[in-house]
Amino acid sequence: MWRPQTRLPVLVTAVSIEDGETPPPEVGAVAVFPLLFEEMPADPTDPSIVTLGAVAEPLHSGKPALQQPGDGRQWWDWTVLLRGVGWTATWYTRRPVLGQVEVTGRLIGDLSYATTGRIRGRVRRIRVASDQYRREVDQPHSPFRPVPGTRRYRQVTTSPRSFAHVVRPTGADPQIERTHEVGVLVDLDLTDVPPPPLRPSVIPAAISAHNCDLWVADRELPLVVHLDADRRVREYIVPGQIFDAPPADRTRSVWAHADGCWVGGWDGIFHCTRGGTVEAITDTPIRDGAAHAQTLLAVAVPDRGTAELILARPGQDLVRHPVEQWGDLESMTTCEGGFVLLFRRRDPSTGALGAARLVRVDLHGTVTVGAPLETAVMSYRPFLIGLPPAIVDGTSAYRILDDLTLAQPNSLPDHVLGGGQIDDLLWIVGHPPDGSGRGQWWPLPGPAVYPADHHQYWLFTRLDPVTWEPIASIPIRSPRPDVTIDGAGTVWVTAAGVHALPRQHMNPPELLDVAELLDRSRLR
Repeated sequence: MWRPQTRLPVLVTAVSIEDGETPPPEVGAVAVFPLLFEEMPADPTDPSIVTLGAVAEPLHSGKPALQQPGDGRQWWDWTVLLRGVGWTATWYTRRPVLGQVEVTGRLIGDLSYATTGRIRGRVRRIRVASDQYRREVDQPHSPFRPVPGTRRYRQVTTSPRSFAHVVRPTGADPQIERTHEVGVLVDLDLTDVPPPPLRPSVIPAAISAHNCDLWVADRELPLVVHLDADRRVREYIVPGQIFDAPPADRTRSVWAHADGCWVGGWDGIFHCTRGGTVEAITDTPIRDGAAHAQTLLAVAVPDRGTAELILARPGQDLVRHPVEQWGDLESMTTCEGGFVLLFRRRDPSTGALGAARLVRVDLHGTVTVGAPLETAVMSYRPFLIGLPPAIVDGTSAYRILDDLTLAQPNSLPDHVLGGGQIDDLLWIVGHPPDGSGRGQWWPLPGPAVYPADHHQYWLFTRLDPVTWEPIASIPIRSPRPDVTIDGAGTVWVTAAGVHALPRQHMNPPELLDVAELLDRSRLR
């Protein structure tokens, strides 16, 4: 008789740990991983490969997707959820399956955007996984590729936090052959775990301030919390969707104004008033938005590479601009007299980046479309600032000219992950420097001592809006925080909760426990 396995190996990828989404696993601790399944041939010499019994359920309505990696190959694959005892995993499979199945392959702990699966268990063993990589001897610039059959494991009690610099040359020429650590193989005991903790009443994901009011939106629930200057709480339930384990930081955003708050996201646009009412404005899914006082500009994406602009004001009909083929929306922000948006084309087959262009929208909905930019926008997450308008692209900042072209770039001391601007608040987020990169210790003046606990941190740095010189850096627990500033000048972020950022350099942020305040208000 078949019995479910209660101890399973999970290969946790280096990128998921280095990105900070997955805390480094420790032996004896309870761990939770987003889970993928990759079908592999049976190999008794590889402890990461296992045969599993599961129930296959179709995702994405059971419809296949055509994969075209750009090298001449193409195939259809189906997205399937495998449901086992104590785990679920997303499987991108070339063969359609349904119902009870037996599969052989790897369980992979990866970034959550790629999966709806999860596994939770107590860590019994950790082994660092490494592969040998090689490139062609007669092709000096050829890429390094993994060599089949070279995977090795070494046992540790705690996973490394960073794998980026763990490169051990092997062979006579390290330029031809080398070894990379690719992740950790974690043995999980699925039975020796306490019940999962209760979900907090609110998991803050988006925040916006007007004067001393704070508006906070939940990550998964159609729930918005308003906190006034005295931290009195009003709870708003918007008639939106419950999102189960969404693969993004935010399913909705909030934009506060004098009389209330706009709420917009994957399930449409809503408006909340300070008096306690909620109105559903449209059920059109929103990719992003920005607010200029009470005027909201939202961007819907009917299809890949398209955009529909929606202008909303309280008590007025929506103004919709026809769908345009501008490319994928990369960033948007407010500027003097309206909004500016950055779009970038991608090859639908390969994902290769194409031309970018800027679009300006005034407060009456008049749209000005710029020509394709001659300057390539190449970073993974370029972003806009609005005073004056500029594009920040990795290590360069380009001022936007009146004709929606770009001035010559100003070079930044080092690469930044993200950032933005709200009035005079100019900010960036980046990895803590170790002194070895292009910018050495920038944006810090020199070596700094970070909080000594097991959590990974990123640096939130305020910059002078004129000189771009760093003012203060604060350690936060998210590379993609939502950011706002209130009327008193306090900067608030959502980064593992709602935090007020101190003005003092490298001081820890102060937690505002919105769930506790909401729970107290419900007892009154």
